[in-house]
Amino acid sequence: MSEQSARWRDLGTRVLSAVVLVAITLAALWSGPVAWDIFVFAVFGLMIYELARLCDPEISFARRVALGVVPLAYPLLAIAGIVLGDDRLIEDLPPGITGQGLFEGGIYGAVMGVAAPLIVGLVMLGRGRLLWLAYGALLCGAVLYLAYDYNQHGAGGILAIVGLVVVSDSAGYFAGRAFGGPKFWPAISPKKTWSGTVAGWIGCAIFGAVVLPHFGLTWLEGAVASFVVCFAAQMGDIAESAMKRRVGLKDSSSLIPGHGGVLDRLDALVAAACLAGIITLVSGG
Repeated sequence: MSEQSARWRDLGTRVLSAVVLVAITLAALWSGPVAWDIFVFAVFGLMIYELARLCDPEISFARRVALGVVPLAYPLLAIAGIVLGDDRLIEDLPPGITGQGLFEGGIYGAVMGVAAPLIVGLVMLGRGRLLWLAYGALLCGAVLYLAYDYNQHGAGGILAIVGLVVVSDSAGYFAGRAFGGPKFWPAISPKKTWSGTVAGWIGCAIFGAVVLPHFGLTWLEGAVASFVVCFAAQMGDIAESAMKRRVGLKDSSSLIPGHGGVLDRLDALVAAACLAGIITLVSGG
């Protein structure tokens, strides 16, 4: 098999996996806030499952699976409370938090829900606990924001943050290929160039200036916020690459045929969503 043929031999698998993932995500997105919240927590569980090995390569498969299941406890308990009419898990709604999903009054329970696997992981991991807490906190922030964003702005809010990450990746990819030049951080991510990085910033600033005014920001606020979130997305990609290099892994897992792991595909979105959540919290927006 020629080198060029080998390079494209998994294209069919990659495309099929991408189509299935997009279909599942869109189905969750348009099935309502409860379905979306469950979907987000399920993906969170998969990322926790992968993160455990990136922190402690020697951790057993059984422990990784157990950690991945923990995030499902909150949505299952919240649903049980809704079905049984026991609203203790969905009460005391803080000002400004609205919606019809599992976060309807359950922001405090949700925070505990996303923090639970981090606490359990401190016991199960043999090493890498500091990294576990640091990156785990990033995942928690992203999960909380993605659920909150949907409950506040609907599918449009999710598509906006995803669109920003796509613009960053696409602009970076095409500019990097077209212009090349010095590497951004060759020791961690040898394929990223300064030309691609800057193109991502510019593309996201334009995207934010056009799209975010529909969410109550001025065009300048939208451009600045998108620029900052874009930088976070790029750093999220680099951070996940650094974790894989630390333990000598090419992919975070093999859960997605042809693509690697869930973290491999969502590392930029995780960082972008977490920072967007911090900006929202600070600004009260």
